[in-house]
Amino acid sequence: MKESIQILQACEDVQESGLIFGTWGNLSVLLENGNILITPSGIPYDELREEDLVICDMNGNVVSGKQEPSSELKMHVEIYKARKDVKAIVHTHSLYASVASSALNMVPLLVEDAAMVLGGNIEVTSYEAPGTQELALEVVKHLGQKNAVIIANHGQVGVGPTLDDAILASVMCEKSSQLYIKALEITDSPRVLSDEDVKKLSNVYVSHYRRLRDFKE
Repeated sequence: MKESIQILQACEDVQESGLIFGTWGNLSVLLENGNILITPSGIPYDELREEDLVICDMNGNVVSGKQEPSSELKMHVEIYKARKDVKAIVHTHSLYASVASSALNMVPLLVEDAAMVLGGNIEVTSYEAPGTQELALEVVKHLGQKNAVIIANHGQVGVGPTLDDAILASVMCEKSSQLYIKALEITDSPRVLSDEDVKKLSNVYVSHYRRLRDFKE
């Protein structure tokens, strides 16, 4: 299955990008038949094999696979239900996003590349216990139509139409968190991009850069 190979490659990519620590975090893709291919619980990314991945339906039932699916399966299910444009999800516990998850209520966007990819300021959820339906719904609420959200006292989620897009959203979430935290060390009022400018930049990215990339592929 090509999606299995894509997830295994994506696991390598997030490790190399420094987004993952230990076995924490999870990745998934939405299959053409509406099922979810997701990483298992508790297996280090560098030890993952294709047979370790798990297929679940949209009710959270295991369709195939020998391992337990990620404990955050409910969150993946609810995001896919709420966002028909999302076909891939990356959840990580990256450093600066995790700092923001315990210190901030929002991460405003300071630079253009993040605005293009994320489509809006990164909201921080209220705290809910990991793996619960309450957490899943809280993530969906604060993600909205954007491509990243920070989970209070937990980590972050990046989404997109492909795994590459979801990883990029996660990278930009981490970068944005780092930039804003560093900026606050210099000034109490960092210069942030306006909602209007963020919307314009996001529209340019979706209508031009990403479309050009997809056309080349």
